[in-house]
Amino acid sequence: MFKGLALSALFASSLFISACQKENDPQPSVPEAEVEMLRSTTYLSTNRFNNEQSYSQKTLQSTVTLATDKLQLDFDAIEGKDAISFTVPRSSLTTAFVGVYELRTLASPAAPVASVYTFFRSRAANFINSATYRNMRGQLTITGYDAQRQLLTGSYQAQLENVSDPADSNSSSGDALRCNVEITGSFTNLKIQ
Repeated sequence: MFKGLALSALFASSLFISACQKENDPQPSVPEAEVEMLRSTTYLSTNRFNNEQSYSQKTLQSTVTLATDKLQLDFDAIEGKDAISFTVPRSSLTTAFVGVYELRTLASPAAPVASVYTFFRSRAANFINSATYRNMRGQLTITGYDAQRQLLTGSYQAQLENVSDPADSNSSSGDALRCNVEITGSFTNLKIQ
């Protein structure tokens, strides 16, 4: 009988200790976000060299905001020339957020994602010279959503076709070279605010 009581007491104390340890366990750590963005410019004539500009998490300011009506992702190369944002209506998101979401264009006005790309020719505290585009083909792809830690993973691709060179400040004159611009990027473990 004494052996049975001792075993019961030992079992109860081990349950108590493991319960205490679970309460003291820290929350799962949030991994560091990894973000990248690449802009490729391909000129339609041979008068100018094609070029690429890439950015990483060290050079990008990246945010994800979830509101009652939308999910917004912003990627801005603060010291660079490029910024892009995507807005997805909450009603268009899947339950787990994972999916491929088409960018809205003049050709597909019912597509869910509103996107804005800005090329900054120069930006200073009191002066900004930029070109802004809203009619881009492409998609936003969300491949993972960690609901517990509020982390989003995915990629995006946006194309501008046959536009005036965004880098040319005289693009409105009609003399600017024509080009195709593609903006691609990826994000891993981006924290939703």
